[in-house]
Amino acid sequence: MKAGYVVISLLLTCAMGCAVLDFDSEDEQEIPLSDVPAEALQAAQGAVDGITLTEAEMEEEDGQTVYEIEGTADGTEYEIEVTADGKVLEVAKEGDDDDEDDEDDDDEDDD
Repeated sequence: MKAGYVVISLLLTCAMGCAVLDFDSEDEQEIPLSDVPAEALQAAQGAVDGITLTEAEMEEEDGQTVYEIEGTADGTEYEIEVTADGKVLEVAKEGDDDDEDDEDDDDEDDD
């Protein structure tokens, strides 16, 4: 019975160690927008109409430098992932639209 507990303990320890190693491999570093290549900035601005870029992070993904650029447009926050040469990998809206609905509900209660 003790051998079973030892095996389970070892498996859990290994699983936790692998999770920590995986977490460390996604090392993001905040950088000034001025350090982001011009091609990446232009691609991020072109990905969302009227965006104002606010901050940037740099990370390595699959051996490639990727820039995660954040900004706002029409009151909505966006996160845009681009490569150094300006290829847009992902555009994501930040936040939840339900929050806006909750604010509208609060206004109705004030009547």
